[in-house]
Amino acid sequence: MTSNSPEDPLPPEELALRRRRVRMIVLIRAGLLGALVAAWWMFFVPDALVDPGMRSPLGIAAGVIAMGAYLYFLRESLFGGK
Repeated sequence: MTSNSPEDPLPPEELALRRRRVRMIVLIRAGLLGALVAAWWMFFVPDALVDPGMRSPLGIAAGVIAMGAYLYFLRESLFGGK
């Protein structure tokens, strides 16, 4: 049998550093997700679905919406618990 010892709470400096790292990773991943969705929309959306002149603006809008949705669902990681 193994005994699990309770973990020691982190000092405030270490906790702040970890939150800053997590926030940076979440923001980088959100930007990459938005760029990926925007690029897919601009390059691979069928012509029957969108007017060719509207591909880029709609791609950028889709990327921003994807990035915003990702950040919305991870808002607790960004802003901490209540």
